[in-house]
Amino acid sequence: MENVWDALKKIEADAEQIRIDAQTEAKAIITLGKQDADKLVANGQTYANEEAQQLYSDAVEEANRSRDEHLKTNEGAVEKLKIAAQKHMDSAVLEAVKAVLEEM
Repeated sequence: MENVWDALKKIEADAEQIRIDAQTEAKAIITLGKQDADKLVANGQTYANEEAQQLYSDAVEEANRSRDEHLKTNEGAVEKLKIAAQKHMDSAVLEAVKAVLEEM
């Protein structure tokens, strides 16, 4: 009977050790999982920041291209207006001179 009692004690001690080992291993697995999750979040934030920076850079480039196109268009319009004004300059001066002379 004593052998059975000793065997039961040993089985119970082994079971307790298995429970403790399993609990320790579960805690280690949870800790590793949390660490991996933290790394994923950090990587996600890094990726999001890089993506946002790229989108910002692309938007700035597009805005610059658009501005340059508008400047070219406006410069062409200014040049046309200068040419048109120059064509009318002689007649405007002549009219001004006539008006001054008539006043005299």
